[in-house]
Amino acid sequence: MIRSGALPSRLTYRLLPEPADLDAVRTLLAAYRRMFVILEEVRLEHGLRANVVALIEHGYGRVRDETGLPARLVTLGIRDFAQQAAGLDPEAVTSMPLDDKLFSVKSASEIALSTLCGRRTMPYRVEGYDGPWRELSSARLTLAGDALIIQVGVSVTAPKEETRMPENILTRVGRIIGGLSNAALEAVEDRNGLAVAEQALREIDAVIHEARLDLGKIKAEEHRLTARRGQLDGEMAALPEKLSVALAGGREDLARAGIARQLDLESQIEAIDSSLAEVAERHGAASKAMQAATAARRDAEHRIALLRNPPAKATDPLTGYGGEDAERARQLEQSLRAIDRLTGTASAAADPSVEELDRLHRDDAIERRLAALKQGRPS
Repeated sequence: MIRSGALPSRLTYRLLPEPADLDAVRTLLAAYRRMFVILEEVRLEHGLRANVVALIEHGYGRVRDETGLPARLVTLGIRDFAQQAAGLDPEAVTSMPLDDKLFSVKSASEIALSTLCGRRTMPYRVEGYDGPWRELSSARLTLAGDALIIQVGVSVTAPKEETRMPENILTRVGRIIGGLSNAALEAVEDRNGLAVAEQALREIDAVIHEARLDLGKIKAEEHRLTARRGQLDGEMAALPEKLSVALAGGREDLARAGIARQLDLESQIEAIDSSLAEVAERHGAASKAMQAATAARRDAEHRIALLRNPPAKATDPLTGYGGEDAERARQLEQSLRAIDRLTGTASAAADPSVEELDRLHRDDAIERRLAALKQGRPS
């Protein structure tokens, strides 16, 4: 998004990248500098000055082909180039403009940034406000040595009345787990402790159901986006042959229309790729929520078992932890056998493949940590 005028404040985020993140940003900056070299050649070749429209017309396609930069960054970069003094050394360029599609604040601790190596998610800290912000773009990325910062133009307003924001599934799981710990631990000596723990268990079951629905919606969205991208890829693959036929037939008007369609398809594919990256992040968060809720359910079941049958004082409270899974499976098997005897037909439980995969993964993690402990290494 392009800003007009000045915003009252400039907010600075200092990113805390891993070495691979830094390498990805350095590669992006090198491609951005290469764009400046190309645009300078285009400006000299066509006798242009700071004409953004002409620079886009003559340089956009070449920059995209030779650098692989995202379409939005190329457009922002051409405007950025037009503002620079003639003869600028591209190697002196240490920053580039961004908009809300090229980066996004994912949470209170992470920022996602589009690079040539895909979307990178990095932790950050807020360095504070100063200002004013006079850039045309909404944000700017700067790399100086190993220091990586993003500055954003913001309008600071007075705080309004507090409003309750809707919870996402991961924060709700965190709240449920925190509530379970406080309620169950404080209620162990209370005569209503069992009722409190059972209520927590019912709430966790509701969260697990919600997490499953959320995962289903995310998978459906991913399927829809992937199918649409396949359609666009098919149309892109067919265009070069059509362009060749049009040129061979002397139909430059058709070739020009085909190239315009090619640019539109590239932009759509890039937008879908960005959406797929965001869907993948949401899928990861929903999967973590599902795992956390399932773990909280095991904890709640174990606490309920301890409240119903308090162990002897010398007994380790971890004894029997996780055994409720096996007990629940045994009870289900007994119920199915009873149905078989009464009806004379073979009954079948719902497909347990997902739950079985989760159990196998968890069992493997337990065995690996146990092996590490035996070898004297941190688990």
